[in-house]
Amino acid sequence: MNAQAILEKIQEDAKTAAGRTLDDAQKMAEELKAASREKIEGMHRAMLSQAERDAAALEQRTLRMAELDARKELLGKKRALIDEAFALAGEKLAAASAGEKRAFFLKEIARCAAGNETLTVGAQSAEWFDDGFLADANAALEKAGKPGRLTLAEERRADCAGVILAANGAEVRCTFDALLEEARAGMEQDVAAELFGQP
Repeated sequence: MNAQAILEKIQEDAKTAAGRTLDDAQKMAEELKAASREKIEGMHRAMLSQAERDAAALEQRTLRMAELDARKELLGKKRALIDEAFALAGEKLAAASAGEKRAFFLKEIARCAAGNETLTVGAQSAEWFDDGFLADANAALEKAGKPGRLTLAEERRADCAGVILAANGAEVRCTFDALLEEARAGMEQDVAAELFGQP
């Protein structure tokens, strides 16, 4: 065999080997592309699935927050209505006649007093408080089986409408504000049930 034939044979073998190598490289590249594509699609699906879960969780949190805000707003409105109901009750008490107020406070003194306190009259009580009130209060106490030894304080209390019973450094306020506050503590749930049909 001559040198030219050997060179041609070597060249032909090299071309064949290069073609096979190129085919193998292209096949490997396609396999890598397919694997990468599959991996990317899997990651994409996982990310979409996680995004859907996150969106659902966010929606639930947002709904809960909206419901909580709505409940707070409703509670605020209910509280405002209850405040208004008790404010109207206070206005009705204030609008009572002098005779009704006098009778009411005599009854409260008989209920609350031990019988030997100092009675301080509120400055806003001039319309119903008269010279005979102390004697009537002591008589009401005696009728209730208590000592009728109330004494009258010289000065009136500027900040109240009603009377204050004081003994041994303690005070019992028989005022419209104090009585409404006491009533509210005991009646607020009943008022809420009456206004809103629920306890």
